[in-house]
Amino acid sequence: MDTSEHTELGDSLRFGDWDELQGNPYVRFNEQGTLLLELQGINENGLPEGIDLEMTAGQIMAMSGDYFGGREVELDLPSQQDFARHRKSFQTTYQCEDLGEYLVKKPVTATEEQKLVKSYQKLANSNVNESDIETIYKINNANYIPFSSTLNSYVQQLMFALRVNNYSEILNRNLSHFTPWSVRVYMLGHHIALKYGRISYELNQLIKDQHYQSDNQDFNSLIEMMHQSGFSITTEKLKDLAYRYQALALGMELFCFHYYSDHYAAGHGAMMGDLRVLLPARFGTLGSILVNNLHDELNQVTVYTKRPYDPTPDLTEPPVETGGDGDFNSAKNYYNKQSCIAGLQESMEDIRRVFQGNELPSQIEYGGLQRLPDIDVKYRQPQPLFLLGEDNKIYYRTELSKIHMLSPSDFRAAHASPQEHGYTELSNIFEALLLVTKLRLLSYFYQGKLQTLTADELSRIEQEEAQLNPGRQPIPQPPLSTGLQPVPVAVTVPHWQRPASNDTMMHGLNRNGLLASSKNQKTDIALDITEDVGFTL
Repeated sequence: MDTSEHTELGDSLRFGDWDELQGNPYVRFNEQGTLLLELQGINENGLPEGIDLEMTAGQIMAMSGDYFGGREVELDLPSQQDFARHRKSFQTTYQCEDLGEYLVKKPVTATEEQKLVKSYQKLANSNVNESDIETIYKINNANYIPFSSTLNSYVQQLMFALRVNNYSEILNRNLSHFTPWSVRVYMLGHHIALKYGRISYELNQLIKDQHYQSDNQDFNSLIEMMHQSGFSITTEKLKDLAYRYQALALGMELFCFHYYSDHYAAGHGAMMGDLRVLLPARFGTLGSILVNNLHDELNQVTVYTKRPYDPTPDLTEPPVETGGDGDFNSAKNYYNKQSCIAGLQESMEDIRRVFQGNELPSQIEYGGLQRLPDIDVKYRQPQPLFLLGEDNKIYYRTELSKIHMLSPSDFRAAHASPQEHGYTELSNIFEALLLVTKLRLLSYFYQGKLQTLTADELSRIEQEEAQLNPGRQPIPQPPLSTGLQPVPVAVTVPHWQRPASNDTMMHGLNRNGLLASSKNQKTDIALDITEDVGFTL
């Protein structure tokens, strides 16, 4: 997903009835209801602190991973083939059918948390300022080569490499942006955000009751550290700290949403899989270029997906046509985009419930999991440019310019015996160089185009799909134009930030104004006697 699309998705999140955010000086909303967050860094004591940088929700999503991050998110995770071949070695108390399920159920470790927090700190630190963010958007939106989008993209990548620190390293270490590994980064980020949210809630409980006792180890360690360091624990400072932890929870959630939303792009799905690592490992720079070709083609043709992590799946639900980077707002991607926005919003609801005092959900109950897509092998799929055979060899589509739509059985057969189903082995560096030449320099002749199914081919595929999916609804047809856009469920602006109506204002003046009748006035006792009074811990 490209920078503009990440930004749009994040800015589409709505917090209309979130009273929990009322009064937080580090959170505000513009007239369109877009969240603006004063990003919180993390100091040497592990406490959130301001870095004088305000960003929208979409900007945080867009900057994460693609421009700020790198080696820190290089997690020690198995490849798909390793997991399939040595499944027993990855099983403990939780049984998993595939790698994605394993990455969801595997308990989060302290080492993983530290890596993601360090990655977050690449963005949330005092050395990053508004001009850095503006530069990235300026390059992203620039049209250096008007007559060629391909050449323009090359120049943009060069400019990013020159202007963004460690950009090349980030590009070379971005396996965590691809299915199924991206689900692990979401699990980590959501786990950390929930912990920060819980601390915010418990700080508010301590403000209400100075004798408040908690069984939350993170909260107790925080209070002990503050006590030992001589931190003046007053109501005012505790309230500010609670607000900061609330903002930090939102910031971390938005940071991991970059990886979460990448999951909804066809070029980041299961057809990429281990090839993201194996092509560059076997063919160096040429392999990296070929990986990008696979990524771009999948985004162009779209794939069909299901929701494998839904804890209560609807067996009648149809597959969803899924587009990709640069194509996310197209009509054919309509239902996929709706699902992505809903998943982001549902994940945020987990954070809200923790702000309200609810217990942290278990990992398999995380709100965003229900919507996450992956390839539906029981439905038709486009013939991929590259595939990894069951013999661990890499194959490319023999007819580069022709992309055939495969039935489920054709798709399985192609992976089992690629050379008998339209593929040629990519065995040496010279073949890789020839492929790069054709796909990059002679793309006019060799760029893949989806072939129209004949009536007989379509009938055969539909019959097979009907046999594999009894009772499932047919593939939904997208709207004819992109004018129909997903509408967020929540209202635009939090009600406590909306201007009062004239009736409401006059009612308030009549009751509480200077000229109000004394019989209409009630005496409120302000229970703020602990303001600036230190707690005994």
